[in-house]
Amino acid sequence: MINMEAHREVVPTGVRRAVTSRVEDDDTLRIEWPEPDDGGIVLRHAETGEEHPGVELAGLAVGTWTVCKHGTPVVTDDPGFSLDGLAAYAARPRSREVRAVRSAQGTLTVVVREVEPYVEVTRVGPEDGVIAVEGIIAYDEPAAGERPAGFTAVARRGPRVAGVGAVSGRHFSGTVPITPMAEGQRRQRVFWDLFAEVGGVRLELAARLDDVEGKKTRVRFPAQRAGQVRVRPYFTDTDSLAVACTIEEENT
Repeated sequence: MINMEAHREVVPTGVRRAVTSRVEDDDTLRIEWPEPDDGGIVLRHAETGEEHPGVELAGLAVGTWTVCKHGTPVVTDDPGFSLDGLAAYAARPRSREVRAVRSAQGTLTVVVREVEPYVEVTRVGPEDGVIAVEGIIAYDEPAAGERPAGFTAVARRGPRVAGVGAVSGRHFSGTVPITPMAEGQRRQRVFWDLFAEVGGVRLELAARLDDVEGKKTRVRFPAQRAGQVRVRPYFTDTDSLAVACTIEEENT
């Protein structure tokens, strides 16, 4: 018979373990404990040592904060990830994002970073001679009524190609044709960045709310061809959506 107790991780005396932890859309840290809560928490900035008491997180400085109770970092098995929760959080206009994250050492941390409005990509459709994209506007006000919208591909060293975009509330959709992107290409490979344009403001397209790391190598979209040019969307190192146009030699 296997002694399960022998395999159970023992938390040292005085160290608290959090069951779940989430940052609500009003920047409040909600922690579920395995037993009745017995006191307040303190957040400690990893670089400056600054301390912040309580679970109200508005106004925290950018950086990583360790969550402590009784002067000791809180441990957790919860990664702090909830796609629905992060989507609800991104539905509010804000310039700073606050997330609860499990560190590599197994402790509960709060990560604060500066953000700007962008379009969180939910669908990419490379087909029928166009690249179609759908997404949700994050960290900005939803559209009230009709707002002018567009969709643009911009070469990193060269021209731009205009597509068609539409916005309804927080939902954005757009298409851009691939033939104008490939026409006249002389370099072996050209990279294009994609942008939504909403109400005269250019917004980056990216996928940053999920927990998939390394999308550049792990997510692969189908390629299309315009003549000798292979056109394929991809995610960059920063999880932005871009397009690579590559000249392929004809088979002889």
